[in-house]
Amino acid sequence: MQFNLHPTSPLSLAILVAILGGTHTSAVAVPAWNCKQYAGQWDCSAATTAATLANFRQPLGATFIPLKDEPIQPLPTKPLLVSKATRNNKSSRLRKRITRKKVTTQTQPIAPPTNTTSNTQSQIDFKKMDWYPYTSDNNHGVCKGRYISPVISANTDPESNSVDLSTVFISADQSATELGQSSVLKGNVDIRQGNRSLNSPLVRLNQETGALSLEGGVIYRQTGMLITADSAQGNINNDETTMHNAQYVIHDKDLRGDAQTIVRKTKNVLDIKNGSLTFCPPGTDDWKISASNINLDIESGFGRADNAKLVIMGTPVLYLPYFYFPIDDRRHSGFLYPSLKISDDVSKISIPYYFNIAPNIDDTLTATFNSNKSLLVENEVRYLDKNSSNRLSTSLNVVDSADKRNRWVLGANHSGEYGRFNTAINYTKVSDNDYFSDFGTNLDVDDGDNSHLNQTAKISFQADNWNSSILIQKYQTIDSSQTKPYQRLPEIRLTGTAPDPWDNISFNYRTVFTRFDRDQTGLSDSQKVNGDRLIINPSVNIEINRTWGYLKPSFKLWHSSYSLNDQDSSIGSHQSTTLPILEVDSGLYFDRDFEFQSKAYTQTLEPRLYALYVPYQDQSTLPDFDTSELTFTYNSLFRDNRFSGDDRFGDAKQLSLGLTSRVISDEGREIVSASIGHAIYFDDRKVRVDANAEPIDNDTSDFASSIIWRPNSRVRALFDATFDAKTLQNSELTLDLKYEEDPNHVIGIRHRFTRDTRKQTTLSYLWPISNNWSSLGLLQYDWLTRKPLDAASGLEYASCCWKTRIVARSQNSGTNRENSIALQFVLKGLGGIGKSITSELSDKIKGYQKREYYNANN
Repeated sequence: MQFNLHPTSPLSLAILVAILGGTHTSAVAVPAWNCKQYAGQWDCSAATTAATLANFRQPLGATFIPLKDEPIQPLPTKPLLVSKATRNNKSSRLRKRITRKKVTTQTQPIAPPTNTTSNTQSQIDFKKMDWYPYTSDNNHGVCKGRYISPVISANTDPESNSVDLSTVFISADQSATELGQSSVLKGNVDIRQGNRSLNSPLVRLNQETGALSLEGGVIYRQTGMLITADSAQGNINNDETTMHNAQYVIHDKDLRGDAQTIVRKTKNVLDIKNGSLTFCPPGTDDWKISASNINLDIESGFGRADNAKLVIMGTPVLYLPYFYFPIDDRRHSGFLYPSLKISDDVSKISIPYYFNIAPNIDDTLTATFNSNKSLLVENEVRYLDKNSSNRLSTSLNVVDSADKRNRWVLGANHSGEYGRFNTAINYTKVSDNDYFSDFGTNLDVDDGDNSHLNQTAKISFQADNWNSSILIQKYQTIDSSQTKPYQRLPEIRLTGTAPDPWDNISFNYRTVFTRFDRDQTGLSDSQKVNGDRLIINPSVNIEINRTWGYLKPSFKLWHSSYSLNDQDSSIGSHQSTTLPILEVDSGLYFDRDFEFQSKAYTQTLEPRLYALYVPYQDQSTLPDFDTSELTFTYNSLFRDNRFSGDDRFGDAKQLSLGLTSRVISDEGREIVSASIGHAIYFDDRKVRVDANAEPIDNDTSDFASSIIWRPNSRVRALFDATFDAKTLQNSELTLDLKYEEDPNHVIGIRHRFTRDTRKQTTLSYLWPISNNWSSLGLLQYDWLTRKPLDAASGLEYASCCWKTRIVARSQNSGTNRENSIALQFVLKGLGGIGKSITSELSDKIKGYQKREYYNANN
């Protein structure tokens, strides 16, 4: 089980160990390839010859390229003449395996030349490193091409039908035995073993010593990897091989490099002398790491570079006498990339160190240096097993020249599943109320956006027809101006459905016992009440469905019982209320087919009638532990209680009417759904949260409307509004618009209005300026104060191997505004330097998280 929060892009040079030696114990599956022509034709022919090109007709400018998401078929090869042998009797084995007949093999995917000027000599040279430029910039992102690993036809054992790793297959134009024990192979020498191949125009072998020399150019291949060199030496009696003036490519990692010498000393250790590595495409060395020696330990999964330099745009910018880095997908301990934030108040730099303790346990220790001469140390431990996910977060301000207090954070998170049992913990505690405003945090904890830090533990059990849970919930209030919420110590819940004797009748029940308690410091007498509450809520539901409509009557019972303490002297310690609730929900379905702009659609008309009766019962002496009046929306017309929580149940004698119309395409996609409704009240609503509040005496509700519009896959609009029944004046409105052409082209607008109290608009966008440049922005504006609440603007540049982003932000921070600049610089494959905006702006900029995920995986 592995973590994904600290990914590393491996420098997978480890597979170079297969050069000219060693027998693998398992076969490697080779993916198939397809070759597709933009003109719509297909061709996956064998080796290109003058005859095939002469007979091939293609339109001007057409070029074969591989499409990223399509499989590619193997290119055919002619069989090599071989004979099997064991590793004993090497000289006789060699003579048997040499054929004097030239054999043509195909080792590169075919890409016929174009008639366009883009087919330059440099692009042809790039193909020697398996890099194939795209024919256009459309739909290929910032990379202008991609690596293509050609199929290496594996030699198989006819008896087991598995890859044959015990036999070496050799073909050449000529072979000869010189004086002594030296054999010479000349002309298109092709050596294969399993999924590996080696090509050179000249190979010399000393049959007595086993010394092997390749001259005039060497090409080594195995699945997903290519090495070219001027020459190579090795010995068939051991694993040591040396290649000179070499270049290498690892296709699936987009990794390439060069080396003066590549030496394979043992089976699991590889030395690169005076070499480099980069994730940039050929011809674009925007950055690379150069070192006098790069040592790769395949077994441990680590690489070490001595005298390493980070070279950017041809200029060395960082020297590291010793550089330790991973070479595969395994997680490793080491420094992660730092983040930097510059603001008006405090600038800070954070340096994290990652501990890979075990495959399912890790730890991240972060030191944050602030410009006010303070040092903050944060630590996060994560643990996974087959049943649970766990995280422990701690923080301590260890050095502060201006404040000698011990200031800290403690956070714990857990979620578990043990058969039918589920467990959860969400706990955050800080040393003082000002901690987050003074320091912020890099930890994944509740940071008190709502002024109350959650401290919750829960265990639940799920049976076939019922479930139960026990909840303990406390809060730490970090805003002294806020009233402290009630704590649940504990809450025990039991809900379920009795076995149905009839298909259309169900019996449901809900029982909740809660003990409420809170700190009474600073509270008035009426607010000091604590105590226990028991809620019993059984119901009988009948559901009759037909193709033309439905009828759903139900009868419910709501019973609440309290045992109070510390209450006002005018209120008894024991209170209870029992109410019957009768509701009938009904609706009809009508539809018609029509055409618009030669497209077929279906329109529905769905009238709905809802009747609710709840008798009045005085609830003014009941405490208010968790109840508030819900905001009125279209869905409120068909809800049995106008209050949240369980301390109040609203009296009602009402009839609600609703009308919904939908337009559905012939593919079944809902284009638009529009609803409008209205309620008629036959009595005043006397039950209020505040016992001193006047009854609600209006005879009708506001008009409530809801519209969802999706004209195509790019546009989505949500509209919810209520209007005064007499004046038709807007009371409440929420408008949410989103345009998403693709994950990189997103515009979002959100407007919220509540009469006399709120009028705010949020605009955000993600939009490319060119193929490499893109922009992002956010503006949250309050129309009542005529001031922006939050504003941000950013510019990004991305190439095929690096990316940079700068974001300027100005936001309200209490009575002041906080201005900051965040800079991020990312080297493909090595991570980034600078502060990401993901955690700070992603919730406000529509589509930001989706875009980051899309670009990271495409």
